[in-house]
Amino acid sequence: MVKVNYIGVAVSIATFASLLLPWWSIRASGASIDVYLFGAVTWSVWSQDWVVNRLLTLDGTLLTAGLIVVFSGALALAGSLKFQPFLIAPFVLNPSAAFIFFSLMRSAIGKLAYGPFSGTNLIPVGPWGFAIGIGLCVLAGLASPISLIPFYWKRHKQQRETDREN
Repeated sequence: MVKVNYIGVAVSIATFASLLLPWWSIRASGASIDVYLFGAVTWSVWSQDWVVNRLLTLDGTLLTAGLIVVFSGALALAGSLKFQPFLIAPFVLNPSAAFIFFSLMRSAIGKLAYGPFSGTNLIPVGPWGFAIGIGLCVLAGLASPISLIPFYWKRHKQQRETDREN
């Protein structure tokens, strides 16, 4: 019977859920853009701007970070069901995907990815910048080693009992 590591399953679910949430968003007059790992989604864009145009061209390049997140989630799920050491994968892969995403955003729109809103004709009317998807992905990655603690405690306890018997 397979013993399920529920913390690992939660890490896997959170990692996969981050794919469905925006990683970067902008709300401006005439433009609403959410950047996901599968592409950029726009709503009612009537004002063309270089920021809008560059974000819409990111679709193909975001695939790299998206595939890393999918691979990380799959390894976390496999680790929670069968091979516990796979649970360390999100600890490495999720922040790596976030760094790749940040680098893509930085190369596409420069300091607007995280800094002051200048150099564009878009007027911010709501939140803009890094969104909940990237935060959830990184948080799941940082939480993944917690799921290994019971595994190593059990292993250490068994080793200690074996040492006592000898």
